[in-house]
This record gives sequence, C-alpha cells and structure tokens, in this order.
Amino acid sequence: MNGTAYALMNWAHVLVMGYWIGSDLVINQLAHYTARSRGMPGAERARLWRFLMDVDQHPRNALILSLPIGLTLAAWLGLSPVTGPWLWLAWALSALWFWQMWLVHLKGATPSGARLRAWDWRIRYLVIVACVIAGVGSMVAGFPFATGWLGLKVLLFGGVIACGLGIRHYIVKYLAIWPRAVDGTATDDDELALRRTMREATWVLVLLHVLVLAIGLLGVLKPF
Repeated sequence: MNGTAYALMNWAHVLVMGYWIGSDLVINQLAHYTARSRGMPGAERARLWRFLMDVDQHPRNALILSLPIGLTLAAWLGLSPVTGPWLWLAWALSALWFWQMWLVHLKGATPSGARLRAWDWRIRYLVIVACVIAGVGSMVAGFPFATGWLGLKVLLFGGVIACGLGIRHYIVKYLAIWPRAVDGTATDDDELALRRTMREATWVLVLLHVLVLAIGLLGVLKPF
C-alpha cells in the first residue's frame, strides 16, 4: 500500500458517505410527498412510488460499498486482521451481497423476489451480529480490531444496519395501506396513517444519519 492508494481509498470512503446521506435525504422528501399527494391520480401516485423505490437503491449501494472499503482502510493502517486473501474474500462477499441486493429489487414482484428478500434480511441480521461482536470485542479486548475507536465504528455500523431494518418496518406498514391510496378508496384515517408512518420513519432515518456522521467523525479524530 502506498500513500496515493490510501488517499484514494479514503476519498472513496468519504464519497460513499456523502452519496449515502444525500440520496437518503432525496428519498425521504419523495416519501413524504407521496404520503401527502392524495389529490394526485392513482396511477401517477403509484408511478412516483416506483420511482422512489428505484432511488432507494442508492443508499443500499452505499451501505454495502462502505463495508469492504472500511475493512481495506483498517487493513492498510495495520488495525485489522482481515488482510491478504481474507480481505479479497471480504470484497468478494460484499460483491455477492451487492448482486443479491439488486436481484431483490429487480425481482421484487416475483415469487423468487420474496425468497431473495428473506435472504437479504438474514444477511443483514448476520452482519449486525458480527458488528456487535467485533465492535465490543475490540473495545474491551483489542480484538479483532486493534483500537477502541475502530471497534466503536464497527459497533455503530451495526446500529446503522439495524436502523435500516427499522425503516423497512415502517415501509411494510405504509404498503399495507398504500393500495387503497392508489385505487382511491383510502379513508381520511388511512391518509393520516400514511403521513404518520412517514414521520415515524423519518426519526429512525435521523438516528441513522447521526450514527453515520459519528462513524465519520471517529475515523477523522481517532480519539482512543
């Protein structure tokens, strides 16, 4: 590893973080707009939601990309045991997860889409558990990562993924009402529930962004 390679990878790490938060903000505004667009024709409202789901792939891209990039930076700093072939394996597994995540999106309305979605949830639960174990172990015993601040970053990354699953919970609630909103049979209570669900999901998104920013700050300050 040379200084130029490290600088480029570090730049990519920051770029992915900005890409993540920026796309999240756009999605959140679009989501609130769909929840408040009762006067819009149903077909147009449904088309807007499909567009929103396409845009929602961007933060999913960023989440998965940030994992191998972060592991690479940690390895190059001598703070991670994930080096050499293990680091290549981390990139390969991340690429497979990236591919699987896109299959979920592209095949979402098919029977195989439901199975792929279930596997995506399982993968995220597994990564959360791995982040908690690795993060706490590093903060307490200095393993697998050599510094406490990096351990905390890993732990917070698990929290970020958990927030993403929390947002999905609200999307499920939203979509339970959404067909009535599209076909024009939604009641006033239904429309209020759509707006309330988006407000609640937004608070989870705020927490997600706080965690992402804290991860970035720890990487800059390296306080302990």
